[in-house]
Amino acid sequence: MNSKIVAISFLIIFLSMCIGSIFPFPNFVSSNIVYSVDQKKINDKYEDENINVEIVENNMEVLSYDWFEFMNDYFEKYVTTRVIDIKTGTEYFVQRFGGYNHADVQTIDLENTNKFKNIVYGGEWSWERRPVWVEIKGQFFAGSINGMPHGFSILDNGEGGHTCIHFLNSKTHGTKRVDEGHQSCVEYAQKNKALLVEYLKNRCENLIR
Repeated sequence: MNSKIVAISFLIIFLSMCIGSIFPFPNFVSSNIVYSVDQKKINDKYEDENINVEIVENNMEVLSYDWFEFMNDYFEKYVTTRVIDIKTGTEYFVQRFGGYNHADVQTIDLENTNKFKNIVYGGEWSWERRPVWVEIKGQFFAGSINGMPHGFSILDNGEGGHTCIHFLNSKTHGTKRVDEGHQSCVEYAQKNKALLVEYLKNRCENLIR
């Protein structure tokens, strides 16, 4: 009986190895993604007064992945997320609380609402699309946001509704179509890696001072 069990065990192991060599474990995440540990090492370089900008530029990426195939699952709900407005260099923090065709988000508190409204949007709410970098799990993704709170809200932050962040190939809730304005901003954010490198460099230099 014991010999049969041993023989069956070896057979199972052998078959598993054969299957594994033919059908390797799927890698659903692109190898281009910089994981949070590596991203922390990159960010830490900015704290060194002898920073080598070329090393950072070679490692830093602005990633752009399909909303439905990747970002909808990767952008977790109720996690505080940094958003950087590219045109003003203003950063503020939001939480995603819903959205299927794109991410429905709210600023986390009144202070961040004021940054969003007064600095990014000049004190007036607007449907204008703006290119942003969205930091998720230590990685920077190309996105686009509007500045018009609408619908319901779940946070008492003075925003009076939620706004929307779009990513590659995301759609509006109303028309259920890909919005050209948002996609243009996503493309702008993805192409301007150099601006992100410069922004992070300047930010950390100011912290050192």
